[in-house]
Amino acid sequence: MKLKLTIIVFFYAMSLFSQVNIERISKKDSVFIFKPSKPLTLLGEEQNSINAALGADILFSNSGFGLGFFYHNFLDDENLLTANFFVSGLRNSDEWEYWDWNTGQWVVPYKINRLFLLPVTIGYTRILFADALGGSFKPFAAVGLGPSFIFATPYVKGWFEAWRDVNILTRFGGFIGVGGYFRTIGSSIANVNIKYYYIPIGGKGIESIEGLPIYNAGGVVLSLSIGYGF
Repeated sequence: MKLKLTIIVFFYAMSLFSQVNIERISKKDSVFIFKPSKPLTLLGEEQNSINAALGADILFSNSGFGLGFFYHNFLDDENLLTANFFVSGLRNSDEWEYWDWNTGQWVVPYKINRLFLLPVTIGYTRILFADALGGSFKPFAAVGLGPSFIFATPYVKGWFEAWRDVNILTRFGGFIGVGGYFRTIGSSIANVNIKYYYIPIGGKGIESIEGLPIYNAGGVVLSLSIGYGF
């Protein structure tokens, strides 16, 4: 009797265990699918596209400091059309002022003309390695052509008085250059570049210092451009 009861309890326990395992196997896990309300974007990706930019140039060359303005038109992510001009002094040697005790004025020995340069150029800029480099910094190469205006005023006259006798030369020239373009905060932009301007004067050139004619009004120009994109 005891053996029979033991066998019945054993088979009843096995039946319950099998039912538990079947339920555990057949039970399905719940799956939750998350779908963001807005598309996800990578950190650092530029959100605001810029079609054009306008700003100022601060320049330094052999002739000293200069100031200019620029306009950039972005054709796409790699190609730009540019327009710019700047004004600076023009010389081909160091010009040191000395105090003349006889006249009571500062003078530059042997100087005969005050010279000023104003190049106006239309150019093309190509962004380099646009797909290879991430972030906001983009290196570029640039070329440009346009007229340049050279103003010469006689040094023997006062600064303002001499403009009555200004002589203006118009020459055609251009530049090649390289630099780096980068975005700062928001829509502000900036670039640094180095350009070589070739502006031939022709003939006997033009003199700032007597006996030292200038034949190329260009040369190497370093510039920092700061502007606003829109």
